[in-house]
Amino acid sequence: MALAADGFPGMPAIQPLPAEVSPRPRRELIETLAKIDGWGPRAWREIMGAWQLRHCRMALAALESGIDGDQDENQVTLILILQDTTLGGRAEESVATCDWLLREAWRTLLVAPAVRLQTYRPRAEVRASNACWQEQGTYHLRLFATLPFAGMCCDGKRFARLVRAVERFAAVLARRRSHPGLTALRRCVRIQRLLRARLPELGLVGFLGDGAAIARTADDQPSPHCRALRAPRGLRTTIDLGGDGRFHGLGIRQGVTAIVGAPYHGKSTMLAALASGRFDHVPGDGRELVVALADAVVVQSEEGRRIKAQDVARFFTRLPGADSTAFSTERASGATSMAASVQQACAAGSRLLLIDEDSAAANFLAIDPTMARLLGPALHGTTGLLESLPAFSRAGISTVLVAGSSAAALQAAERVILLSHYRASDASARVRRLLRSARRPGRAPTPAAAQPPANAVRRFADQPDCLLGPRHFLLVDASEAERPVIPSLGEARRLDLRRCGWPMDAELARGACAAAAWCCRLAEPGMGLRELEESYRRFLAVRGVCGLDPFHTQLVVAPPWQLVVAILERLPRPALISADRAAAPSGLARH
Repeated sequence: MALAADGFPGMPAIQPLPAEVSPRPRRELIETLAKIDGWGPRAWREIMGAWQLRHCRMALAALESGIDGDQDENQVTLILILQDTTLGGRAEESVATCDWLLREAWRTLLVAPAVRLQTYRPRAEVRASNACWQEQGTYHLRLFATLPFAGMCCDGKRFARLVRAVERFAAVLARRRSHPGLTALRRCVRIQRLLRARLPELGLVGFLGDGAAIARTADDQPSPHCRALRAPRGLRTTIDLGGDGRFHGLGIRQGVTAIVGAPYHGKSTMLAALASGRFDHVPGDGRELVVALADAVVVQSEEGRRIKAQDVARFFTRLPGADSTAFSTERASGATSMAASVQQACAAGSRLLLIDEDSAAANFLAIDPTMARLLGPALHGTTGLLESLPAFSRAGISTVLVAGSSAAALQAAERVILLSHYRASDASARVRRLLRSARRPGRAPTPAAAQPPANAVRRFADQPDCLLGPRHFLLVDASEAERPVIPSLGEARRLDLRRCGWPMDAELARGACAAAAWCCRLAEPGMGLRELEESYRRFLAVRGVCGLDPFHTQLVVAPPWQLVVAILERLPRPALISADRAAAPSGLARH
């Protein structure tokens, strides 16, 4: 396989403004716009290229495909190149700086512009994207501009107004000696990353800081009726970050934790807040002090999903008409889909499973004793997830489980958090007393499964170009973010990510699909997912998020590794096999 100069297969990134290209002067751009005003559409070619404006440079290039793959010859890529000396900051703060630049662009430049502009619009999370990135002492802000027309003729005057608006935007960035909003965002992100980094050494998997507003509205804003979180004495944890401050809150310890309470008292809300803690948040979001292990995975029942040669024998030693050590199906049941998702999370290196009874398969969590007696031999060899959680805990995989109806969840839990009107309390001792009094004399509790989750190891067993083919980019139609379409896959081109455990938007969906395609190219036959994860992280460290789309065809966000694995497991290709399988099962290596 041919390697690029940076040691990775494939083409090097195509730079929007190569270093050897000298930008043309601003005066020439203004004169050209005046000249082509009123000409036919082809005249827009006169302004393509690099230009030196006041306080910034600008690169214009024709867009080969629209944001979701639809051809639009009237769209161009417009990249503003700003010197980072005007913004400062350390290299590790570049993601926060780029996020702030995008928000400033939406606040000023993209408000009623002379020319229609589009770019990635940041949400509550701070994420790396190819809409803005740092490179060689500059920040690149990428916009999609729709060329203006007056009837059928070029409207050069309107484009000239856009040029002046761009210069005003860059001038404000260059003139100000300090940007309070940028400073606050950088500090907020730094504290969240420090808190997240301290979790393992403190024996924690999550932390919800005092004052957090975890209840959300439909548009993901803090609920006006939300009661600020305050940790009770028995669950209170303090994390000392030295010069960055001391933070008090509710610490979620390693092991098995159950969150219980009556309906509508905040159980699922707390679990959702922990899931959001995988990402950094902006100041004022309400979840700035809510963090969780970045590799946490939300596990849900996903009836109808594809399963590829997954070893689910730790839960089902026997499945009618199927091999449970290499179980494959195009339409999984709720129980088998959840079993596959648990194994998938373990294979991806997750140390925290987040499970809500409301979205889980009840017959996978536990089987009621009366039902077990009725079904009899048909259940032999079946182990519920709740029975397996202590074994997972001993293997270093913690679980936070929302429970509101099943006592089996309480039996598996090492600690219990009771929520009443969004107020938390430690109910562990009370639950232990209740369980002791509820046991029948002479009857021992059901023993926990002792099998460790070692059989979750997965390996790559396909061709490197099974997704990218001869190309170096992957077009993805993410107009419906939770059901993205990959046209090159033919009939099996649509993915269903509605219950994959991640809040999807168009840019994240495109980034996850592109990352999955590049991981296939990075992989070698037989490579394990853990090794592939290391290659993926090195790839992002060297090429950045732009490496996922080197020809700058679409807007993408850098996805977390666990989401990339979720994509790999749901696509018809590549073939993934269990660690003890030497070759891909027949039928998986085909489209």
